Amino acid sequence: MADLLLLLEGLEAAPACLVTVESTQGSAPREAGAWMAVFADRTVGTIGGGHLEHQAMAEARRALAGLSAPQSQ
Repeated sequence: MADLLLLLEGLEAAPACLVTVESTQGSAPREAGAWMAVFADRTVGTIGGGHLEHQAMAEARRALAGLSAPQSQ
């Protein structure tokens, strides 16, 4: 719940991309429905860390900068 409050407070000041785990197969650090909000200078929440999270953050920040459209991967 605290993450959701941080997200709502952050959205008053700056745009963000919402990254959501749609589904998982096998062992995964987070379950389907886990989310992370990516702002230009910070994140709220996590989708599990590691390479996938860093890749999602980079894609979200490109979308925020207008360099690409968000995609489902």
